[in-house]
Amino acid sequence: MSKSVRPKGRLGQSVGSILLDLHNALRRAERCRLELSRLGYSRQRWQEIVKEVDPELRFMVRPKRLDTIVAYLRSDGKPVGKEKLVRILSAKSAAEERRIRQSITANVHNQKLVMWGNKISLPEWKHGEIEGRKKNRE
Repeated sequence: MSKSVRPKGRLGQSVGSILLDLHNALRRAERCRLELSRLGYSRQRWQEIVKEVDPELRFMVRPKRLDTIVAYLRSDGKPVGKEKLVRILSAKSAAEERRIRQSITANVHNQKLVMWGNKISLPEWKHGEIEGRKKNRE
C-alpha cells in the first residue's frame, strides 16, 4: 500500500478555500431566508421552498433566535433595552436568558443588530428616523 502524500501548503490552501466557499454559501442562504421573510413568506412556506431546493439543507429551516429578536423589535417599532428584551423573550419561551444574551451579542458583532447605548436596534433604522417616530407618537 502506498500513502498519498500532499504538500502541507497545498492542503492548507485547499481547505481554506473550501471553508471560505462554505462560509459564503451559508451567508447567501441566510440572506435568501431573511429576504423571503421580508417579502411576507411565512416560516412554513420558506421551509417548504428550502426543502424543494435541497432537502439536505434541513438545518437552514430551523427557526433562529435572531428571527424572534427581529420580530419583537419590529413589532415594538423602536430600540429596546437589552435586558428588557432578554426578559421579554425569555418570558415568551424563546430561549433561556443566557442564550438570548449570547445571540444578541453575536448578532451585534456580525452587524445584524445594532447597539445604541444600552438599547438594541435594527441596522436599517436610522437614529433620526426613530426620534421622529417617537415625536409622532407623542
